[in-house]
Amino acid sequence: CTDHHIFVFHFCCWITFSITTIMRLSTVALTVFLAATSKTAEAFGPSAPIRGTAFGVNNNNVVVSNNGASSMTMRIGGSDMKRKQRILEIIDSNPSQEVVQDVLLSESTSAAIQKCNWKLRKVLIRKIKNQAGRYGLSVDASFGVPPTQEEREEKEREEGAKRQQAKQGALKAAQEQVQAAKEARVKRRAESKARAAEFAAQMKQKKGDSKPAAAPTPTVAAAEPVKEEKPATAPAPAASGNAVTPKTIKELRDATGAGMMDCKKALLECDGDQEAAAEFLRKKGLAKADKKASRVAAEGKIAIASQNGKAVMVEVNCETDFVGKDSTFLGYCDKVASAALNVEGDNVESLMSQEVDGESLEATRQALVAKIGENIQVRRMSTRGDGNTVVGGYVHMNQIGVLVELEGGDEALCTDIAMHITAMNPPYATADEVPAEVLEKEKKILSDQALESGKPPEIVEKMVEGRIRKYLEEICLVSQSYVKDGDKTVGKLLEEKGAKIVGFSRLAVGEGIEKKEDDFAAEVAKMAGVKSEEAAVPEPEPAKEEPKAEAPA
Repeated sequence: CTDHHIFVFHFCCWITFSITTIMRLSTVALTVFLAATSKTAEAFGPSAPIRGTAFGVNNNNVVVSNNGASSMTMRIGGSDMKRKQRILEIIDSNPSQEVVQDVLLSESTSAAIQKCNWKLRKVLIRKIKNQAGRYGLSVDASFGVPPTQEEREEKEREEGAKRQQAKQGALKAAQEQVQAAKEARVKRRAESKARAAEFAAQMKQKKGDSKPAAAPTPTVAAAEPVKEEKPATAPAPAASGNAVTPKTIKELRDATGAGMMDCKKALLECDGDQEAAAEFLRKKGLAKADKKASRVAAEGKIAIASQNGKAVMVEVNCETDFVGKDSTFLGYCDKVASAALNVEGDNVESLMSQEVDGESLEATRQALVAKIGENIQVRRMSTRGDGNTVVGGYVHMNQIGVLVELEGGDEALCTDIAMHITAMNPPYATADEVPAEVLEKEKKILSDQALESGKPPEIVEKMVEGRIRKYLEEICLVSQSYVKDGDKTVGKLLEEKGAKIVGFSRLAVGEGIEKKEDDFAAEVAKMAGVKSEEAAVPEPEPAKEEPKAEAPA
C-alpha cells in the first residue's frame, strides 16, 4: 500500500511539473511570435487596410478615418509605439507655428509616419493636419504617405543607374591606370634597350680602337686586292635592262588581275616588258575563255538597271555559286546592266560590243574568265518601257528578276506586282495574251474528261466553259489572287490604283539550262569496283578451277 501511495504522489508531481513547463514555454513562444510579427510587418512596410483607403478627405478638407477607433484590427509594434509617443509628445505640448512647420511638417517626421502601420499612420496624419490648420499651414498631399510600387521601382532604377555609372567610371579609371602602367613599362623597356645598345656600341668602339694597334700592316695591304676583285664582277648582273622582280610582277598583276605565277611567266617570256607581258596575258586569256566556253554555266545573277522611264534586266551566268557571290563578278554584272540601257532591243551581241571604261564588255568578260577560271556568259536580256509608261522591277536573291510595265500607277505598285509575279510565276498577263492553240488543246482535254463521265453534250459544254474560265484565272496575272491580300485579285488592285498592265518580263538564273548532276554514290561504287578488280588480279582462282573441271573426265 505504501508503494502505491508513493507512486501516486510521484505521478501527480510529474503532471504538475509538465503543466508548469508547458505554460512557461507557451508564454515564451507567444512573446517571440508577437515580437517577430512586429519586426516582419515593419520589414515589409506598412500594411494595407482591409477595405477602403488609409484615410480620406471630407468636405472641409480635413483628413478623417474611414473606420472608427473601435474597429482597429492591427496591433501596434514597439517601433510604431516609439514613433507615436515621440510625435504625440510634440502635439500635446501645444506647439507653436514654428515648431509645427519645422518639426511636425519636416521630412524626417513624414519618413517616420511612412514606416507606421496604416491605422496609426492615418491617425498621426490627421492630428498633424489639425495642428497645421490652426496656423493656416498647408500640408502636402504626399506627406506621410509611403511611395507606391511604381515610385519605388523608379527610385531603384535611378539608384541602379547611378551605381552603374559609378561602376563604369571606376572601370574606366582602372583601365586608364592599367594603360598608364603598360605605357610606363614599355617606356622603361625602351630605355633599357637604348642603354644596352649604347653600351654595346661603346664596347664595339673600344674593340675597334684596340685592333689597329695589334693588327700588322701587311695583312691590311694583302686584303686590299681582294676587295678590288669583287667589284669587277658586280656589273655583270646589272647589264639586263628589264629585270623580273617582285615589284614588276605586282605591277603587272595590279594592271591585269592575273595570278602571280602567270604574271611571272609572262614577264620572263617577254624579257621583262610590261606592255608585251600584258598582251601575252591577254592572248592567253582569250585561249582560256575559248576552252571554258563549252562548260555548263547555270549559276550567276540577275541584274536590273533603270533610267528615264526605261528598265533593263540581264542574266549573267557562271559555273558555281561561289563565283556568283564574288565581288568582281557582281561588279561585272552591274556594269553589263548599266551598259544595256544604251542598247535598243534585246540583242545580246550588240550589248557585248558596248564599250565601258575604254574596253568592250566582251573583252572584259574574257579577262574575267582568265582571272577567275570559270566560264562566264551574258545569256539574255529584257527591256521594258519607252518613257511614256511606268516601269519597275524586283530581284529576289539575285536569282529571279521581274520587270513590270504599267499605264498609270507608280514604281512602288510595279515593285509589288513584280514580287507577286516572282512568287506565282503566271505565264500570261491577261486572257488576251493566251494563244488560241493553248486554249484549243485545253478545251479538247477537258471535253474528253467530261464525256467520259457520261453526261449529255450540252452539260459537257457548260462544264468545259466553266473549267476554261477557271484555267484562265490560274494562268493570267490580272485574275490571280494578290499574294499580299488574298481578298482581292491583281486586276482589282490595278483598278483601285488607276493603272493598267502593259506587260511583264521574268528571268530566272539557269532557267532552261540542263545542269550536270554528279552521282557521288555511283562514283564511289565505281572506284570500289576498280579496286576490287585490281585486288582480284593476283589471286590464282582460275588455276584452282581447272583441276575440278577435269576430275569427272
